[in-house]
Formats: sequence, C-alpha cells, structure tokens
Amino acid sequence: MNEIRTPSPKPIVVIICPPEDGHTRPLLPHATHLIKQGYVVHFIGGVNFEEAIRSTGATYHHVPSVLTAEQFQQQQALEGPAQFIFGIKHNFIDLTPVAMKALQRVLETIREENPEREVVILQEFVSMAVWPFLLGAPLPKGYNRFPKVITLSTVPLTVSSIDTAPFGPGLPPDSSDEGRNRNAAMYQAMEGIGAELIAYADAVYSDLGATSRIPTKVLMDFWATGADLLLQPCSPSLEYPRSDLSPKIRFIGAMPPPPLAATIALPAWWGELVAAKQATPPKKVVFVTQGTFILDYRMLLIPTIQALAGNDQYLVVAVLGKKGAALDDDVKLPENAKVVDYLSYDAILPYADVFVTNGGYGGFLHGVMHGVPMVIAGTGQDKAEVSMRGEWAGIAANLRSNTPSIEDIREGVTKVIGDDRFKRRCLAIKQENEDLACFAQVERYINEIV
Repeated sequence: MNEIRTPSPKPIVVIICPPEDGHTRPLLPHATHLIKQGYVVHFIGGVNFEEAIRSTGATYHHVPSVLTAEQFQQQQALEGPAQFIFGIKHNFIDLTPVAMKALQRVLETIREENPEREVVILQEFVSMAVWPFLLGAPLPKGYNRFPKVITLSTVPLTVSSIDTAPFGPGLPPDSSDEGRNRNAAMYQAMEGIGAELIAYADAVYSDLGATSRIPTKVLMDFWATGADLLLQPCSPSLEYPRSDLSPKIRFIGAMPPPPLAATIALPAWWGELVAAKQATPPKKVVFVTQGTFILDYRMLLIPTIQALAGNDQYLVVAVLGKKGAALDDDVKLPENAKVVDYLSYDAILPYADVFVTNGGYGGFLHGVMHGVPMVIAGTGQDKAEVSMRGEWAGIAANLRSNTPSIEDIREGVTKVIGDDRFKRRCLAIKQENEDLACFAQVERYINEIV
C-alpha cells in the first residue's frame, strides 16, 4: 500500500519593517491575508504600529527607531548627494544592529516553540535585519541554515541596469547606444558615492559578525537582490524595461483598495463632495496631499488650493496627513476648497478626477489602483523616480519640483483633465495590477520558496 503522507504544515512567516509609516502600512494587509489563509505570522515593527499590527491577528514584536529630530534637521539642511548619503547611512544602515537583534530574538523564540517548522522571512525593502546573517554572521540559536528571505519592496525598483540611469535623479530609461553610454557615464560618476556607502555598510555588518563583504558595487543592488526573491508591488507597465533584469525579481501587482470600515469618520462637508459629483455638470474633484513625512503644506498643498481658487469647475479636497493637524490661521480657504486633518486616501480617491501628490510611492500606487490621473511634485528621497515613472507610464504630469509654482500646478491639473489619454491609460494599468492579484502572489512565493 502507498503510504499516505500528511501535508506539511504551513511555514511560519516573520514580517519585519522599519518603524516608519510608509514602510510598515503596506505590509499590514499582507499579514491579514496570510493569517486568514491559516499562516502563523509574527510581525516586527515600530511601537506606533503595535495596535495596527495586532489588529491583523499577527503576534507583535518591537523594533526601536533610530531616527531622531536632530538627525532629521541635519538631513534637511543638506542638499543633493550629501543629503542622499546622510539618509542612507543614518536612516537605514544604522537601523541594522537593533533590527538584527529584534529578528534574532523572534527567530530563536520560534525555534524553541516549533523545532521542526519552516520559517520564511518577509522583509520590507529597508528593514535591514537580515543582511549580516546573509553575509556570514552566526546563525540564531536552533538553526543550521538561515531561513529563506523574500523582500517586499515599498519603493520603485532600484536595481542598476545598462538601460537605465542610476536610481535617484528621476531620468527616463534609454536603451539606445547613446542612452546606454549616458547611463554608463552616470554610474561611473557615482562610483565614489557607491564606494562610500558600501564601506559604511560593510563596517556595520562586520561589527555584527558578517564574514563576507557586500558583493555589489551599488548598495541598493544588494538590498534588492541579496535575498532569495524581491517582490515588486506593481505591474511591469509601471517599471522601466531592463534587458538585464535579475531573475530574482517578480512583479506582483499593487494592493487593491481595502473595503472602508463602516465606522469611518467622514468630515462634516462630505455631503458637499457627493453633491458636487452628482451635479449637472459634475464638478472636477482635485484631491491633494503633502504625504505623511515632510508636512510643510506651503510646498504643494496650499499652492494647489491657491491654483484653483475661485474656479467653480473644481472642488479641491486637501488631506493634511496627520491627526489633529491644521493649516495656519493666516491661510484663507476659498469656497471651492475643503480640508481635513486625516482621512484614508481610499475614501476620497473614488470621487477624484485628479490626484495631486508629492510622489510618495504608496500614495502613487493608491492612485493607480483607483484609476485616477495624477499631478506629481516630488524630487527628494525616491520621489523623483516615482514622478518619472508616472510620466513615463502616461498616467501623470510630472512637475519636477518639490515646490512647484501655482501656475505649474494649474497647468498640470488642466493637462491631465483635458487629455483623456491619461484616464484611459490609468484604467488599463489599474486592470493589469488587479489581474496580478498581489495577495495570492505573495502567498504563492512563500510556498514556492520552501
């Protein structure tokens, strides 16, 4: 008789994120999905997200933040490459010791309680904890090999390619002979920056027990491809074609909008928004946000309100991005503008005709999944790259500035509303991402990898 085999139990999933909003919230729905599918999930994150993490059903574990207000001010005082280098070193690489310690503690606890179970680590792109282990640091107690690692990105694809410029400046791809010469020259020009970051990271990893050096010339190439897989949360149409793309990279599509909670608190003016969309003719709703990180509303949010002030064709809805936030008393709102401190993008975007955003990748993908054309104004962090991808994909006007003029904002809004190719392209890319079914893809790769 053939022996009846008992199915292997599902692997235990350990999710780890840096303790920052835009790097944590995108992984919460994945925790919820995996738990509903019967997985045991441990989630390492910042204390500000403990309640949200526990609400998914995951077991919460703490990782401390290394960011300080002083460091933030230092970084903002710098410009260009100096600001970029400072951010990579002190916002991310310096997180490695505390993140590694938190991960080791969780892995050892799991092994004590489950000696035979497979473990898979699902790490956010800059969670940092695994790299010393993957470069030879002593294994956590109870392991004869390090668990498989899947990286889930929350930024545009960072990998170097002969077909693209280095990540950062926000240049379009170019695979022509002339373009590849441009790309090669830019990579060569950035070798000094790359070497400085590699040396800094190698020193930190070595202090934590790593016995091998980072094998790439560009640090973010290692972060992107150093794990077993990298899952990019978009369809290929939102990324540049690369003839030399690593086989470790998979496109899984962006997350679908979640159902809104029945208890969601809507602002008092919500009825005016609904009425504006039901009017004959309906008003064009312009949704604007400054994001959640650098909340200087005079950079984009207030200028957008001013750009469309007095134009009855538009209703401007501005979300300030922080509970309890308010505009300064000297800011006078026109009749066609409404402001709220904090509200889910997914509540507003179904009503929006245009999304004016500072180029955060999470907000960008929200716009994609609602099929809303965008006007993007961002150059810091990864925002120039997000902005150019929106322009290149045909779903956004790229203003190429953190602080666009009122005239540029008005022109951008008019452009995307007046050309229906933006909307058609948005709807096509939305469908591409829906068809990829990102939650099922993450589960699939977790199972394939073990």
